[in-house]
Amino acid sequence: MEELEGILALNKSEGIYIDIGTKVYLEIEGVNFSVTSIFIGMLRDEFMIVTLPKRYKSVKNKLFPANKMVIKYLHDGCVYAFQTSVIEMITTPIRALAIEYPKVVQERELRVLKRNNVVIPGRVEAKKTEFSVVVFDISKKGCRFKYRDDKSNLNSLREGDLLRVYCQFPGVSDEIGAMACVRNVRRGQGQLSIGAEFQDITKAFSTPLMHFLYSIEDFS
Repeated sequence: MEELEGILALNKSEGIYIDIGTKVYLEIEGVNFSVTSIFIGMLRDEFMIVTLPKRYKSVKNKLFPANKMVIKYLHDGCVYAFQTSVIEMITTPIRALAIEYPKVVQERELRVLKRNNVVIPGRVEAKKTEFSVVVFDISKKGCRFKYRDDKSNLNSLREGDLLRVYCQFPGVSDEIGAMACVRNVRRGQGQLSIGAEFQDITKAFSTPLMHFLYSIEDFS
């Protein structure tokens, strides 16, 4: 579980910015992967309530009182994160998790031009053909993907070409596509690397993209 540095004291007069129904990411001490829950309520300055996380059976033995965790969520284009600890796991009459109300919180804007090194399986449709790609760099504005430079693939993409790129985001069952415009093309080591700018992306694409970006946001 990562530590939060450079955090600021929570302004108690304003409280914490979070809406009921917000998806939150839990990074639980002793668990090497994050899980998701839904925020369902709080008593200000006392406690917060979230649903029992997905993959509950894999983490339930770590949801004991006083165990620490970091919670991240998205609000108005900013990522918020705070450290907290388990108060109690509730299984009846509802299935939920009570956690400590945060004393400090960190806010970070998701920068428009920030690029993130990733490995996302995908495919591209362009010029009446399609081929598999790997997206290895992505932001809110665009992405860079690569594919093998051989004659069985489309290898004539040029600056200004329009295409549709599909991404298989982690935790999303279906791949999701967006229109993009080629901005630069690089060739090397038997591969083509294409930089593309998203065009008029829909909410169906932007929502999982934003959740993916803030799930990997580094608060260290």
